[in-house]
Amino acid sequence: MTNDSNNSTTVGLLFSDTGVTSDIERSQRFGVRLAINEINNSGGVNGFPILMEEHDLGGEPDRFRSYVDKLIKEKNIKLFIGCYMSHTRKAVMSSIERADALLFYPTPYEGFEYSPNIIYGGPSPNQNSAPLAAYLIKNYGNKIVFVGSDYIYPRESHHVMRMLYKQHGGEILDEIYIPLYPSKEEVEYAVKRAVSMEPDVVFSTVVGNGTPEFYSHFAEHYLNKKRPPIASLTTSEAEIRKMTPSVAEGNIVVAPYFTTIKTSKSLWFIEAAKKYFPKDVCITAWAEAAYHQTMMLCESIRKSNSSSAEDIKKELYSFHFEAPQGEIWIEKKNNHTNLTSRIAVINSKGEFDVKWTSPYPIKPDPYVVVHRLDDWSNLMPKVVFP
Repeated sequence: MTNDSNNSTTVGLLFSDTGVTSDIERSQRFGVRLAINEINNSGGVNGFPILMEEHDLGGEPDRFRSYVDKLIKEKNIKLFIGCYMSHTRKAVMSSIERADALLFYPTPYEGFEYSPNIIYGGPSPNQNSAPLAAYLIKNYGNKIVFVGSDYIYPRESHHVMRMLYKQHGGEILDEIYIPLYPSKEEVEYAVKRAVSMEPDVVFSTVVGNGTPEFYSHFAEHYLNKKRPPIASLTTSEAEIRKMTPSVAEGNIVVAPYFTTIKTSKSLWFIEAAKKYFPKDVCITAWAEAAYHQTMMLCESIRKSNSSSAEDIKKELYSFHFEAPQGEIWIEKKNNHTNLTSRIAVINSKGEFDVKWTSPYPIKPDPYVVVHRLDDWSNLMPKVVFP
């Protein structure tokens, strides 16, 4: 963050408008912009506007690192919001820590990390993988195939899901990876291999542009036959928009937020986002995370009236925030966010029908010390399928 001559605050946005995950990162960018627009229209923070520095970082880790270094050294900016893929977060981490800056990270991730200079706004494994494993085992069966993009997040997420599935007698039939920028042949090979295993369910950590192609090829192999669902931690409205309804229908996603939530705060957020977002940008769970992290950051700046990371963090730890997804708050001991978990099935309209909601926000356990799989299983009713 920097305070310029008129005491306004400048925040660096770390998102990509091009590259493999550009659809979801654009939704996050506009989530931040929506929050800042709302704040500035209501008078700013302590009477001064919030300003932004942003650039298309193309999904390339080196570009993220260089841009952060440039903003820190040339403009003394020490507050950042962004990164989607884990290797971009890890690329900027040392620069953020060295400058005692602060990164707000609005994205689900693989866990097993703590930085005093990162505020983790998306779910860690105990907030999404653990409930999802319980739901899948109870409702679909024990046999599962893992398919993921070949980088940090999928490999570590598979490691956690393997542990959780085996804990309840599940069987991992295969673990398949495709490149971040896969060819049609590479996707087709992965699908054929997955189908040949005859799984009860597929756990997908394929991200970005490969997601609709993977789902589409998978559906083609079953034609009119009943196909096992694909379950994901990340698939959103942005990827579903690129699928036909028949391809998307019946697949499963776990996330803290879906646009089908009908609370007053969610309805307000959806209406505001529809007016503000470009027509080609979807409202997603990760746009909501970017929005609420920006609001919490600005509230902490207002309360602390300070530009230092330590002062801002003290205020962050001191309050609960009513986000579109529900009440959230930050854990001081690990900088992760208490979040509600929701499991939804995609319907024939490409919308999310929420089938299960955790009865309370789940305390973040990024190292999966307490698995809670037994508790989630007991709390979940068995779904009755037609």
